[in-house]
Amino acid sequence: MSDNLYGDVLAAAPPVLAEAAIRRIHELLEAGADSVEVHEVATTSVALLNMHQRNRPGRKRVWLAKVTSFAFPRTFATAWGNAGEHYVCFTGSITKGGKQAVGREIEVQVTVDDAERLGQQMLRMVEFQRGQANQAGGQR
Repeated sequence: MSDNLYGDVLAAAPPVLAEAAIRRIHELLEAGADSVEVHEVATTSVALLNMHQRNRPGRKRVWLAKVTSFAFPRTFATAWGNAGEHYVCFTGSITKGGKQAVGREIEVQVTVDDAERLGQQMLRMVEFQRGQANQAGGQR
């Protein structure tokens, strides 16, 4: 397929994001893309829609935090002798929010499957941002 699997989806403004995603999926299907490529565009588009939905104007953010550690594994067993569920964890420090919350350390625990999806989405966003920076640098 093409070098840019996502087309205009990653750059789309929230009001037109769904339309851009549907158009890109349609283009991929017409070009004979395999289901993995279509699934990646659909998954990323849904994540972007969720992110924009959560950042609607008028909704006050409860708190913000910054990551203060590298990712590390953790396993939690529900019963003695149980193999347990595997998680990828990292710590953060709350930077904005209520007076009692600011400065507190938190641990974020993400299931292995969710961590893998998050990691793939983050890599796609990094690649997109680098592409945008390269385009901006080349236009000068």
